[in-house]
Amino acid sequence: MLDTSKWKEFPLVDLFDISGSKTTKVEELENYGEGKYPYVTTKASNNGVDGFYEFYTEEGNCLVIDSAVMGYCTYQKLPFSASDHVEVLRPKFYMNQNIALFLVTIINMDTYRYSYGRKRSQKQIKRDIIKLPIDENENPDWKYMDEYIEKIQTRNNGCSGTIKETVITKNKNQQEIDTSKWEPFIISDLFDVKYGINLELSNCNEDIKDVNFVARTAENNGVSARVEMIPGKQPQDAGLISVAGGGSVLSTFYQDEPFYSGRDLYTLRAKENIDIYAKMFIITLIKMEKYKYSYGRQANKTLPYIEIKLPVDSTGKPDYLFMSNYIKSLPYGDKI
Repeated sequence: MLDTSKWKEFPLVDLFDISGSKTTKVEELENYGEGKYPYVTTKASNNGVDGFYEFYTEEGNCLVIDSAVMGYCTYQKLPFSASDHVEVLRPKFYMNQNIALFLVTIINMDTYRYSYGRKRSQKQIKRDIIKLPIDENENPDWKYMDEYIEKIQTRNNGCSGTIKETVITKNKNQQEIDTSKWEPFIISDLFDVKYGINLELSNCNEDIKDVNFVARTAENNGVSARVEMIPGKQPQDAGLISVAGGGSVLSTFYQDEPFYSGRDLYTLRAKENIDIYAKMFIITLIKMEKYKYSYGRQANKTLPYIEIKLPVDSTGKPDYLFMSNYIKSLPYGDKI
């Protein structure tokens, strides 16, 4: 536990130059094609990133805050482009990744103050104050923050090696991918689309943690709780893909354990025997369609008919081997 009793308050505006970002629409990014630069949005998952393209408007090594919804803060290491309502915080001090992650954690502790009715606007961000550890001169103790995060990353994780070692990838290069010969397929061509078990979490026992409960959230792989097994209710199979038809529409995840599901949650069972890597490839493409949906436009009826483009083999069928090998070749693909 951290002793914060001697920490000092600092206005964010004293630590950062705070400004808006240039708004870039997905349609414009698609003209540049997929690439290595993140597209940062107001979503509170996946570090705020909703795709990668060969285009950017903002330099990296900065913090960003969503000013439209919950005030979620992330660290963006790489240059990036952004959707509307993404505020940029550029440090007035030397900031490495460890220091940035420390600050992100502190800033996100205040997200409970914000909601759709009370947004973390740029004006509000400039008024925000955070508490930080201080050095002997009562300035922010950047060295302490750096070393604290480093210590967390290098501690033993109870499995094999340190936490930092578990995120080291052997894959260094991202393949260029040519999509010009890809063909369109609708979801129901590839998967059997089924409505889930449709349980209410409030009716489940969370004190006994037998099985995952997957809901319409975009966070934590869709898992909102672990609950007790219900007599007569068989969990859905591991290896299925879960898709939110409502709520956080088209939040799509691979479920590697048996699970129960809540309202407006659908499952995709592959019609062919394809591995987790090919499924992850397709999941990425389904998520890229999220921009078409919202709380006002759900996917409960349209999910089976959503069209995605896929690489094909010489017979014109989906080339699952290519998809699998591509995901395996990506940085961190060896960690799936």
